[in-house]
Amino acid sequence: MAHPSAQEAAQLGREDSREAIELARSGGQMYPVVTIADGADHHAQTTAFHKRWWRQQDEEWPATVSEAYNEAFTRELLAARVAVVELVFDAAGGKWSNVGVVDLEHWEPTFPFDPGSSGWVRQDPRSRVGWRRRSALRNFLRRKKKSAGEGSTVGSRPSKD
Repeated sequence: MAHPSAQEAAQLGREDSREAIELARSGGQMYPVVTIADGADHHAQTTAFHKRWWRQQDEEWPATVSEAYNEAFTRELLAARVAVVELVFDAAGGKWSNVGVVDLEHWEPTFPFDPGSSGWVRQDPRSRVGWRRRSALRNFLRRKKKSAGEGSTVGSRPSKD
């Protein structure tokens, strides 16, 4: 079976991103990361991304074709404020990973994260660093704290005028 061209792969990435965004925003989830591909089992997931992820490896797509797919997929997710998370497992049988998505409208990282840099996050699933629900109260208090800190200097006293 012939692999797709870079242009066709990019189109596949854009199409597959729609399903990933829908899964990330499915609502009612208890955990931020929704798995869309299992790195240990061809048949564990039925998402379009999972099928193409394995297809890239099985058909040995050229690097340019894989990059075109992954870039288009990631670009669409970032535009929708969804991050891609690669959960990297280090088990007795070797390293493997799962790929998931996180809706950045509902979850925020507890680590430095610039979604504009790559959109992909590598994370050890056992790590205490992760994601927390976005909170309107937390955001309000953060803004209030920043505005209270503006214009004041540490150790200064009010004038007696």
